[in-house]
Amino acid sequence: MRAGWRYIILGLLFILILSTCINKEQVSLGVKSTEQPKQPKQIDGDETLIEISSEGQEAAGIKTQILRAKSLPIYISAPGEVLPNNDLTALVTPRIQAQVVQRLVKVGTHVIKGQPLVSLSSVDMAKAQAELLLAQKEWARVKLLGKQAVSAKRYQTVEVAYQQAYSKLLAYGMTRAQIDEFVTSNDTNKANGEFVLLAQQSGTVFSADFTQGQMIAPGKILYTIVDETSLWVDAKLSNGDSGKIKKKYKGIIKTATHQFPAEVLQVHHQLDETTRTRIIRLKVANNNDQLHPGEFVTCLIQTGKTQSVLAVDQTALMQTPDGDLAVYIEVKPNYFKAQEVKVTQKIGSWRVIKGIKEGTRVVTGGAFFVHSESLKSGFSTHNH
Repeated sequence: MRAGWRYIILGLLFILILSTCINKEQVSLGVKSTEQPKQPKQIDGDETLIEISSEGQEAAGIKTQILRAKSLPIYISAPGEVLPNNDLTALVTPRIQAQVVQRLVKVGTHVIKGQPLVSLSSVDMAKAQAELLLAQKEWARVKLLGKQAVSAKRYQTVEVAYQQAYSKLLAYGMTRAQIDEFVTSNDTNKANGEFVLLAQQSGTVFSADFTQGQMIAPGKILYTIVDETSLWVDAKLSNGDSGKIKKKYKGIIKTATHQFPAEVLQVHHQLDETTRTRIIRLKVANNNDQLHPGEFVTCLIQTGKTQSVLAVDQTALMQTPDGDLAVYIEVKPNYFKAQEVKVTQKIGSWRVIKGIKEGTRVVTGGAFFVHSESLKSGFSTHNH
């Protein structure tokens, strides 16, 4: 009997110990916790604050600064159109009348300097090629005989005839490399008038105005090749506004998704007779190929004057759940809250704001971290 009671007591002790261990494990793993979440801290009874320790701020890179008026340049906004940079544009044209044999590249193709673009055939070129072969053979014969066997006049005449025939092919559009290869082959069958126009520079084929088999007059533009690493933008300003702009003033070119620094290259003197506007030409770098000729953009151009405004860097602005914009301000050391603001102007990376007083301490670095803490805590960021 005593042995039975002993087993019962040992069993109860085992169950008690096991239950205690399970409870401890649940608490340590966070399976169940009876601790209630901390209530949002209040100031003056109605403002929800986000508390971040000094150590936490340093780790998250949170920086604050007293909001003071800044002197920022005044810009004039105007519509603009992206154009090829004529200094980086090459026109491909034949120098003699010819017929198109084959188109070798299409519009939009990126080509490199020296790349074949179009094959042409010309009666004038065939005649010039034949003349060069004859002149070359005679010149080779005279050189072999030497000046001792022929008169000086004859020697010079043959040499000049060869040089003239060679230069004629250059003038007609063949390159030195093409001519040398043609002469070296010494093949009269190749004197058929066919030749190939090459790209004079690297760039993008912007236009191609011809069809296969078409007879082409001298000087007709077959291809336009544009190096798009640098482009022009023509902005149209009223006569009054254009008078505030000078050469080398800075500007900003804006698309729906990007903006690019620019510089005023030229201020046209003549007004458009129809619109009564003046063209301001800007130069913009396009190294990432994000702008293209023909694209319409918005141009912001400095006037040389400045304005005193309250502004923050765009990284300091966060979007509230209801779609408005807000900055985070430090109410007291280690305590932050969102302050809704309105953006009235965009100047580069600066955002001119209203709805906040000068002298307020604003989060200028690490605002995203503060915003994340606010959202995780479930605090409202809609503060007026």
